Amino acid sequence: MKIALVYPPCGETNLKGGYPLGIAYLSAYLKQSHEVDIYNYNGQEDKASIKAFFSAVKTTQPDMVAISFNSFNRGQAYTILKKIKKINKNIIVVLGGVHPSTTHQQLFKYFYKKIDFIIQSEGEMPLQKLCHALKNNEDYSNISGLVYKDGKGGIFANPVTEIIQNLDEMLLPDYSYVADEIKKWGLAYLITSRGCPANCTFCSTSSFWGQKVRLLSPERVGQEVEYVKSLGARRLLFHDDTFNLGISRTLKIAEILKKFDIEYAVSCRVKPVTDEMIGKLVESGCRHIAFGVETLADATMTQINKNISKEDVKHAFDICANYTDKLTTSAFCCVGLPGESEETIDETVEYLNKNIRSTHGPSASMLYILPGTQVHDNLVKEGRFKESTWVKSNSVYYTPEYPIKTLNRWRKKINRSGIRIPFTAQPFWDDVVETKKEDESIWKKTINKWRKKIKRNINLFYRRY
Repeated sequence: MKIALVYPPCGETNLKGGYPLGIAYLSAYLKQSHEVDIYNYNGQEDKASIKAFFSAVKTTQPDMVAISFNSFNRGQAYTILKKIKKINKNIIVVLGGVHPSTTHQQLFKYFYKKIDFIIQSEGEMPLQKLCHALKNNEDYSNISGLVYKDGKGGIFANPVTEIIQNLDEMLLPDYSYVADEIKKWGLAYLITSRGCPANCTFCSTSSFWGQKVRLLSPERVGQEVEYVKSLGARRLLFHDDTFNLGISRTLKIAEILKKFDIEYAVSCRVKPVTDEMIGKLVESGCRHIAFGVETLADATMTQINKNISKEDVKHAFDICANYTDKLTTSAFCCVGLPGESEETIDETVEYLNKNIRSTHGPSASMLYILPGTQVHDNLVKEGRFKESTWVKSNSVYYTPEYPIKTLNRWRKKINRSGIRIPFTAQPFWDDVVETKKEDESIWKKTINKWRKKIKRNINLFYRRY
């Protein structure tokens, strides 16, 4: 089969070299038996990208178009979805990724004639099996996680019964579609685990990957690092929600990374963190750690199932404060969490101001409502959020307890808090984050600035992002 894998335009990241990892793994499996073209439009302009994709489809005439997307770029995915069968009605359309996986019933309800299949959870094995079955006209009704039509206007949704238990057995991801980007920016993205042991009420990770954590071995992590370094990577961003899963494993990964003379950034949980762990990470090239803190108000921490304490947070940052000659740190926080109030925000700010020392200070964002989370499901049950929003709007919405103006004020309040400590190292992101477009005239910059401001005000009125 000839397969087109597409990741629609998405402004979720502003990093140079930003690319989705999922289609790299899908491509590696599909290329064993099929012809695969990858279309990655992450961070690119919407209309031009989609126009280019339609043009490519008309030229290459794929048998299947597989669209991977999340809640942030679902609108662009829908634009592709609505037109793809008009180009060729025989194209098989498959959807995958976090958003389709958690909203498959709704998507079939609204786009029944435009979708052939949706794959829940991870897609490497199910998509490979589906393509094999379609190519050979074989039965596909027992494929794990496959959602498909029953021929009567309804659907069958197979349970997820098969996942890759040993991640070391996975094929190396196919980075051919971003090899030039990796070489140009010297930055590569990697992930070393799937699943999350926590079940935070605002996060969809465990609903997609599952709560049982599966880990690449340190040796396999080394293989992937060696691979991307051969493509020109000098820096790495590990996309794991929690890089430090297990002290001994983290120490072993650090030992292996040290051999590559490469710098990297990670996101970690504040527990477990030890002096030895941070020391070994820094020694092996770790230059930035972002800790998931969310809140430091006792009641809110309990409410969101974070399962950490204020003391755990202080302990982690105190250890990192000993390495400011090489390491920068930040705390991810949220406002708009369930049950939040002026008092809980003040409790968080007070603790940050008295106890948390970091080089970058906290970085607070407003909590997104995302399908597949307890926050989302509770709001739907309470009649405070309409699920149809996901197909009738392209926006991402915030929790409704407080007006956006209040949430934004809380966000800024947290961002200004905490104890800043000096650091002598060059920040990891200094030559990674894309700053401005060099070719824009002053008039174009001004017009774009005002256009964004007007659009933001309209979105804020409707409580959208």
